[in-house]
Amino acid sequence: MSTKKQELQLLRLTTLVCLGFGVLGLLASFWARSNSLLLDGLYSLIQSLFIIGSGRVVLLLFKKDDERFPFGYGSFEPFFLTLRSVVLLTMILTIGVNAAKALAHGGYAISVPIALPVSAFSLVVCFLVWMLLRKKAKTLASPLLRSESKAWMLDTLLSLASVVAILFVMLLSHLRFSFLTSYIDPALTLLFVIFLSPSLVKDIVHYSAELLGAAPSQQVQQALEKIVNRFVRSHHFISSEVFASKRGRSLQVVIYIHLGEERPLLELDAIRLQMTKALVSYCTWCDADIIFTVDDRWMDASSHLRIQKA
Repeated sequence: MSTKKQELQLLRLTTLVCLGFGVLGLLASFWARSNSLLLDGLYSLIQSLFIIGSGRVVLLLFKKDDERFPFGYGSFEPFFLTLRSVVLLTMILTIGVNAAKALAHGGYAISVPIALPVSAFSLVVCFLVWMLLRKKAKTLASPLLRSESKAWMLDTLLSLASVVAILFVMLLSHLRFSFLTSYIDPALTLLFVIFLSPSLVKDIVHYSAELLGAAPSQQVQQALEKIVNRFVRSHHFISSEVFASKRGRSLQVVIYIHLGEERPLLELDAIRLQMTKALVSYCTWCDADIIFTVDDRWMDASSHLRIQKA
């Protein structure tokens, strides 16, 4: 089965599961009067809507270049992931403010018989989906599935914390500290917000940097340099310069090679083909421009956008 079909199937599966948990969480939060369940439910519901969008992004990524997007659709992936992180961050901050207000006004009681089974069921299913997506994200090298895996990991932690908090409420209700039970759910919700916010902010910064054309990680840059240097040495070129930017799973590379002396065009085309195959072997989504030159003085006057030297 192709990578595209596997990603779409996984996204369809997680959409249904996430939508079901979103509706269940919202209903349970209403019956149990629990903001932590409300946060979990809204998180799942919004996730399900964005997973539907993820499927559309996958279709675009496998679409060929056209007149509207002559350099491909790679930017849609970091754009989509940035948008999702912004929406989720806005949602949890809003719920966090409400939880802080509830704490300031004495908290509220929750219905344990409703909240506990829902949270426990959510914990088991979220953990299984997280493990599945984590494995497939590595196998398919998919940033979208990696992001979905991270989202389900957070959902698993939310459910785990809910179960622990509800058990804590049950314990305190049988002790002399029962008056504290009304503060546990809003306090837990506030802790969720504090825990989730830095991760979402980090994602926003990371994917925004990719949208702006930032260079890939140092590890990727060194790997690209190593591939190019192998050809420079074997064909006795003078030097090379490698410039790269990363957009989601797509890697755009511009390579300048200083020849030192003229060589037949057919020979250079053959070398270019070998280099391109080596780069695509390293990264399937690599789009490389390889430029040979004898006189490199024009490079200083070039208006080409150089992202960052690899």
